[in-house]
Amino acid sequence: MTVREKYEQWLGNTYFDDDFRDELRAIENRPDEIDDRFYRDLEFGTAGMRGIIGAGTNRINEYIVRKATQGFANFLLERDREVLKGKFKKSVAIAYDSRRKSYEFALESALVMAGNGIKAYLFDGVRTTPELSFAVRELGCIGGIMVTASHNPPEYNGYKVYDETGCQLVPHLADALIEHVNQVTDFEQVKRLDKKSALAEGLFKIIDEEVDLPYIEMVKRVSIRPELLKNSTLKAVYTPLHGTGGATVKRVLKEMAFSNLIEVSSQMAPDGEFPTCKKPNPEEYEAFEVAIEYAEKHGADLVIATDPDCDRIGLLVKDQNVYRVLNGNQIGTLFMAYLLSSRQDLTPEHYVVNTIVSSDLAKRQAEHHGVRLVQTLTGFKFIGEQIEKDEPHFVMGYEESYGYLFDPHVRDKDAVMGTLIAIEMAEYFKQNGYSLLEKLEEIYQEHGYFIEETISKKFEGKEGHSVMLSIMAKFRENASDLIEFKRSIDFLKDDTGLPKSDVLKYYLEDHSWFVLRPSGTEPKLKIYFSIQAETQEKAKQKLEYYKSLIVEKVIS
Repeated sequence: MTVREKYEQWLGNTYFDDDFRDELRAIENRPDEIDDRFYRDLEFGTAGMRGIIGAGTNRINEYIVRKATQGFANFLLERDREVLKGKFKKSVAIAYDSRRKSYEFALESALVMAGNGIKAYLFDGVRTTPELSFAVRELGCIGGIMVTASHNPPEYNGYKVYDETGCQLVPHLADALIEHVNQVTDFEQVKRLDKKSALAEGLFKIIDEEVDLPYIEMVKRVSIRPELLKNSTLKAVYTPLHGTGGATVKRVLKEMAFSNLIEVSSQMAPDGEFPTCKKPNPEEYEAFEVAIEYAEKHGADLVIATDPDCDRIGLLVKDQNVYRVLNGNQIGTLFMAYLLSSRQDLTPEHYVVNTIVSSDLAKRQAEHHGVRLVQTLTGFKFIGEQIEKDEPHFVMGYEESYGYLFDPHVRDKDAVMGTLIAIEMAEYFKQNGYSLLEKLEEIYQEHGYFIEETISKKFEGKEGHSVMLSIMAKFRENASDLIEFKRSIDFLKDDTGLPKSDVLKYYLEDHSWFVLRPSGTEPKLKIYFSIQAETQEKAKQKLEYYKSLIVEKVIS
């Protein structure tokens, strides 16, 4: 079927409501727009699906959400019958963020689950991704759904799914789910109850404090030195970037008696248009523009931003009269230093988890403190999987992409916990005569200088996707003609002990390396650099050299 034929089929389908078909009718004479909306089906991948909101097969909309949820329902019912064998409630927890259409997509998900005899617990308002993960476990569900597009621009939304452990699906489960989703080829296959019927049959329930309260109590228990927060002199500016984190973070810190939180008032309310924030992504310095104004006004020590679904956290620290950004690895390094030096119960069986694209400094820190470091593929689901294997000895997990976790009752990254620990850590080091930058420098002097950077190259649309695939093929087949390296790992072909993944890692001199990896959630190719040297200046020089050399090879 051609793109035009797909478009005509959707335009004439009376299953869709009038507004939806009017949107399609409005692009009738725009062939480029039709091509972009219909050249492919929005892919349900290993991390769920994420796309631009709108009518079309390559868009996310209520009908695509219905089909995906039907596939997920089929997957859950089969898993409940054959694997779980009734150990959990035949139910799912559903949460949503502040984006356009998030509530509508969450409600559609709930009504399709109800139509399949699976009770849907839907939150009464926006909630964070980590609380959704917690809710799955707290309520004994067989799965969960989070409607979010994380830090993407306003025109995007997305749909993430969770198993009974509160973890996003690892590859073998994701593959099985994708097969079920792909088998839903017609909208008529979707089973859906209306809200009134779902309520009457006991298959739909709104949830609120019954999950909020135990989640917040769990987060508070993460604190190692709660007394520090009660009398803290630290000034911390906080912004949720118009996302879900504001109310929860404020509540946790208030109950911990921390009184020096400076809220970025213009960004505290959830708003999917992100009106005061160019990029709602704490990985980007631009996201802190408004927060820095507050920090300068109040002389804050620390600036904290959480992304729209509050699973990632970014930090700026005061350095004389300016605010310096900490990258995701540096934040992880500081968290490790604080936790591992503070806990007195650690044994050689305890472990920290990070990923194959995270800093190797973590290995030296773990060895220094007598614990294990476990490395996984990129994606917090793999960290969650590791926790499931050995929950009692878990200390913390982190990704270089600003995701951190300190308690196994959640199986996804948690920026509420991250905010609490960041403030407590900064206060502790301050009382011991260190700023966070000074503590980081001490760690480097002890273990060597590590510097990391991630560069993302966008490849949007049909043509861009093809270009990205060709770049990976070029390096996979001819890397030695493009760059000098000591050794390489192809995580798609080599036996690494990890699941197969489209990732290429090249080791350079002095244990430095770079990685090529297509993003699992965005049309981007990511290039990760990790450089090690004797001094900070040498590390920076090496990084600039390899960046100029390798990035040119990628885009040429």
